[in-house]
Amino acid sequence: MAIHHSRIVLLFFLYATFTMFCYASNVLEAKTKPTKLITKLIHRNSIHSPFHNPHHSIEDKAKFIFENSLARFTNYKTDLAAGTDMGLLFLVRFYIGNPAISQLAVMDTASNLLWVQCSPNWYISRRSPIPLLDPLKSSTYASMPCKSEFCSYFPSSSCINEQCTYNISYVNAPPSTGNAATEQLLFESDENIVVVPEVIFGCSKVNKEYIDGGINGVFGLGPKKLSMARQLANKFSYCIGDFYDPNYNYNRLILGDEARLEGDTTPLEMSELHYYLNLQEISIGENTLDIDKKVFIRNITDKSKLSGVIIDSGSVATWLVNEAYYRFRNEVKRILGDSIVDTKECRWCLCYEGTMAQNLTNFPEVVYHFSEEAVLEVGFDGIFYQATASIFCMAVYPSSRLPDKPFQDATVIGVMAQQNHNVAYDLQEKKLYLESIDCQVYEG
Repeated sequence: MAIHHSRIVLLFFLYATFTMFCYASNVLEAKTKPTKLITKLIHRNSIHSPFHNPHHSIEDKAKFIFENSLARFTNYKTDLAAGTDMGLLFLVRFYIGNPAISQLAVMDTASNLLWVQCSPNWYISRRSPIPLLDPLKSSTYASMPCKSEFCSYFPSSSCINEQCTYNISYVNAPPSTGNAATEQLLFESDENIVVVPEVIFGCSKVNKEYIDGGINGVFGLGPKKLSMARQLANKFSYCIGDFYDPNYNYNRLILGDEARLEGDTTPLEMSELHYYLNLQEISIGENTLDIDKKVFIRNITDKSKLSGVIIDSGSVATWLVNEAYYRFRNEVKRILGDSIVDTKECRWCLCYEGTMAQNLTNFPEVVYHFSEEAVLEVGFDGIFYQATASIFCMAVYPSSRLPDKPFQDATVIGVMAQQNHNVAYDLQEKKLYLESIDCQVYEG
């Protein structure tokens, strides 16, 4: 990974020092879990991220879009995934323990557990570029006994010396193993400090691959019982604004009863890991693509592969099953012409000479039509990206190009397509809300 460790060390040190100095006196004031929690989402490449590289070129940014989207569904042990950020896209900042330790964890709607790296070993902690939670020094840490009703909900749970342990595996990232526990979290929410007591989480053993990548852990928002979505009232929403601007500071995550449930609604299906939608059709401008809607139906009987339509927080691009992709591609070619160009990064991508600002101003809106008349309206900046100074490419890819066969029958709605929307998940009512919005509304 091309990560600047000195910058990571400095930023995390400043976060942790400021937190411990300012927030420690507030820790004992927490009584109950909040009904609303709003916090900033930090894009991996923004100026607010320790991963930000001010020298990234247009080509570097394009490479990130392409490689991140592939890595999301690629076994991390393969050569293709080596050197990528394992699907890291948005970070959630919070503080854990008493005294409070700053954390930046990866937001993931396809993970069901919050876990952070822990180490009671002073030698390891001192040499880590990121702050590690020492459970022996936190007055609010509590290990989970095996007899706890929650122990069985941890992935691959087991019992060692009457302590509940877990082992969670990922396709696109190394596993996390450690102790099941509860701890206190603090969030900067609307310029206030919100304290959430007794959060169930995984206190992970230190993993060198995560340490070297500057990753504290994973902020799981998946469908299952121990996810942060489930622990905080079964509701959450996120608002993603300008994906390309590193100075953009209005991306938000809301957890709890007062998550913004506004806009069109459509049924939300859930599996062990993913959120599914019922996609009916796709239109580009006034033309509805001739796609058999059966290709979007989820096959729940075949456990060997993914199918159906997944809405995802970790893939930048959108992936369409073959029949839908080539109908989509052909309509784009009809609008923009056949004079496509090759790029060294992606020989099968649809790319054109020119710039988005000049060549796509009149490109029609793409609309994904879901059941119960819900729509996701996507502008050209959610469909294309600038690959070089003089070439732009389509960020809609065929699922058949994914290297792992279990994913090749799935359609995935990526984050670029969700730009300028508030997307809300109501797990209790099994509904998804889609609202076209300016995320700056949260500053009001």
